[in-house]
Amino acid sequence: MTHLVAVNTANRNDTAASILAHPGGAIDFTFSGELEGHYHPADQILWTRSTPRGIPCFSLDLLRAMTQSSRVIEDCFRDPLQRPLRYIILRSGVPGVFSVGGDLGYFHKLIVARDRTRLTEYAQAAVEAIHRNYVGHGVPGATTIALLEGDALGGGFEQALSCDIVIAERHVKAAFPEVLFDMFPGMGGLSFLARRTNRRIANELTRSGRAYSALELFDLGVVDAVVDTGAGVGAAQAIVRQRTHQPQAHRAMDAVDRMLRPVTLAELHDVVALWVDAALRLSERGRQWMRRLHAQQLAQFVTPASHTAAAAPHAVSSRQNRA
Repeated sequence: MTHLVAVNTANRNDTAASILAHPGGAIDFTFSGELEGHYHPADQILWTRSTPRGIPCFSLDLLRAMTQSSRVIEDCFRDPLQRPLRYIILRSGVPGVFSVGGDLGYFHKLIVARDRTRLTEYAQAAVEAIHRNYVGHGVPGATTIALLEGDALGGGFEQALSCDIVIAERHVKAAFPEVLFDMFPGMGGLSFLARRTNRRIANELTRSGRAYSALELFDLGVVDAVVDTGAGVGAAQAIVRQRTHQPQAHRAMDAVDRMLRPVTLAELHDVVALWVDAALRLSERGRQWMRRLHAQQLAQFVTPASHTAAAAPHAVSSRQNRA
């Protein structure tokens, strides 16, 4: 018999999440209409899935739901003896897309209105959500895994890079297109790339504006594994199985990695301030590029005739699996 789980969220303004426990310890989470999760106790994994409405981007509502979900996760799994959590896996429920990143339509509206306050509010909400993912949502020893079963752009790529492990299916492409409209990845992309790779590679990915294949990203050290299309879930489960007998060692090494190459929330807020300044100085040419990219997203994800194309499988490279 299923039952609700009581979670302490006192002194918070978050909208209550639906948390439904099942016999055997499994739990279903509905954090919002666009974000859900499932806890599987046998392997101590929390699978999360985002299902944004319309364009699969980070709306302000979704960012707030992400932060709320992180706090719920922290509260629900605070006692490892009662409910152990070893892995948090991020997935998308949108076929072919992990996330296209920031809400370009909202950005453009605020830039035209010269609304520094709301631009800052959005950017700070983004880095708060991404940083909470980077620190494992306050759950000691939890490892985060980004499972890219679709393309990751801009802020979506930044979210993936904030995870401990990034798995990409072979057809996936990722990019930082911000430079095309004279902006830069302001929600942690530069910080997380520098942590994973080096300055040369970080510059290449953020200054070119082009899309990189999963195998290119593997060769550059940006993603940790590339697997065949459709094999991502199995690959994530395989990593969990491989680490079953040395859980303490892997948890400790994840913690040491963050100590050696830290990304602090203060650093992300400093970068956000530069991003807001750059947005408010954006030229008409830059705004035109932003409108163009937003129009492409609307055509792909909102126009009814485009849904079939958006859900179509990507071509698979003939190169051998590199995972």
